[in-house]
Amino acid sequence: MTQIDIQLPDGFGTIAEYAAEIKRAFAKYSSFPNMHIVDFFVTGFWQQLPDDWQEYLEQVEVTGLVAMASTGQVDASAPESLRSYVKDMFRLRLNYQGPLIAAAAADSEQGELWYFLEGMNPKKRVEVQLLSQLVSTVAKESQCSLVVDVGAGQGYLSRVLAYSSYSLPVLAIDSSPKQQRGAESMQRRTIKRLQGSRAAQHGFKWEAGRAQQLQHTVMHVGLDRTGELAATAHSRVAGGRWMLCGLHACGDLSSAVLKTFVESDAAAVAVVPCCYNHISETRQGTVAGFPLSREMHGIRLGQNALKTACQATSRWDSCPEATLAAFRRNHFRALLHYLMVAHGQVAPDAMAPAVGKVTNTELQAAKVSVDASSDEIAFTTYVLAALTKLNHAWRPTAEQCVECYREHGTGLQQIAAAWTLKSLAGPLVECMLVVDRAMYLAEHCRGSGRVSAFALFDPVTSPRNVVLVAQRGDNA
Repeated sequence: MTQIDIQLPDGFGTIAEYAAEIKRAFAKYSSFPNMHIVDFFVTGFWQQLPDDWQEYLEQVEVTGLVAMASTGQVDASAPESLRSYVKDMFRLRLNYQGPLIAAAAADSEQGELWYFLEGMNPKKRVEVQLLSQLVSTVAKESQCSLVVDVGAGQGYLSRVLAYSSYSLPVLAIDSSPKQQRGAESMQRRTIKRLQGSRAAQHGFKWEAGRAQQLQHTVMHVGLDRTGELAATAHSRVAGGRWMLCGLHACGDLSSAVLKTFVESDAAAVAVVPCCYNHISETRQGTVAGFPLSREMHGIRLGQNALKTACQATSRWDSCPEATLAAFRRNHFRALLHYLMVAHGQVAPDAMAPAVGKVTNTELQAAKVSVDASSDEIAFTTYVLAALTKLNHAWRPTAEQCVECYREHGTGLQQIAAAWTLKSLAGPLVECMLVVDRAMYLAEHCRGSGRVSAFALFDPVTSPRNVVLVAQRGDNA
C-alpha cells in the first residue's frame, strides 16, 4: 500500500477523514471562495450576509481584517457564526511539515550557485536551490539516470541540476521556442563561466562532453498528450530509470506532469504547482486538471474558487500598504462594473469585461478636474482610464461617476471585509487541490511507493510553496 506523508491537522487520523471534512466545509462555505468581487455591488453580496456579520464587519478596521486573514485573530465581540467560520478555515489548514531541506541562500553569492545566478532574482535563487537539492535526493534514492524538467522556461533549475555538483543528466522541456532559445543562450554563458579561471580556482573541473548533460526540446505537454512526453524520455534514457520535476508548473501543466507519472514508468516525480486559476475542471466527456482522484470525484470548485486559492493571506500582515491598495483596486473595479450595468453598458448577468491592472501612466492620461473629494476624483479618473483600456466607446460624465461613488459611501469597507472573507477560504481550496493530487498519486503509485506533500519555500516570499513528491516502490 502506498504511504501518503502529509501532516494532517489535529483531530484527523487518516487522510480519508480529512478529505471528507474539507469537502463538507467547502460545501458549507462555498459562497465565499466563489464570490466574484467585481460583481459585489451588482449581486448585492453584502446584503446576503447575516445582519450581525454586516454590523460587526462595518466597524472592523483594516488592521483587524488583516489580523483575521493572516492569523485567524477575531475579536470576542464578533458574531459566533463568523468566529466559527474563521476558526474552521484555520483549523482545516494542512501543516505541510515535511523533510527539512537545508538552504544555503546566504552563501549563494560565494558558493557554487554563483555560476548560475544570471537572470535569477533572490526569490528564484532560493526556490531553485531548494528544489534542486530535493530533486537530486529523490533522483538518487530512485536510481534515476535522467531528470525531465517540464515547463523549464529559461532553464534555471535545469542548469543547476546538470552542471552543479549534482551532475544529473537533464532533459528540459518547454512549449515556447522563445523560452528554449533564451535557455540555450544562458546555458552557453553558464558553461563559459564554469570553464573560466574562477571556477578552476574553486576546484571545478570541466570535463569534455559535459555540455551534453543538458538537452532542450520544445514540446506541448497537455493532459491528453502524456504519452508523447514519456516516449521522449524513453528515447533519451536508454532503458534506465527517469523522473519528472517542475518548478511552478502552471495550472493544468502540474496535473499533466502528475498524470504522465501515473501513466508511464517514471520512477519519481517532484513538482511545485502554481497558478491554480488556470486549472480546468471536469465536464462531461473532458479530460481536466481537477479532480484527478477517486476521492474528489464529483466535486466542482468553480473558477472563482480556484482564483481564491491563489490568495496569499500570509503576506497581508507584512505588507499592509499593498493590502490596502488591493482593497482599493477591488472597490474601484466593482464600482465600475456597477456603473456600467446601471447605464446599460453590460447586462447584469453577463461576465464583466477583464480590465487588468490600470497603470499610473494610464491614470495620468485620464486625469480630470472636477469639484469633488480626492477619492471621488480618483474613482472618476479610474473609470475613464479603464474604459480607455477596454477600448469601450461609452464614457460616463464626471457627475455620474461621483454620484456612483457617493451611492456606495461605505463600499470600500464592505469590499475589504468581503475580500477578507473570500481570501480566508483560499487555503481550504488549495488543500483540496493538494489532497486530490496526493491521493491520485497514491491510488496509482503501485507497490510500496511513497507520496508526500510539504512546504519547500517560505510562504511569505513564495506563496505557492507546496511540493508534491511521489516515488514508486521497488516492486512497482
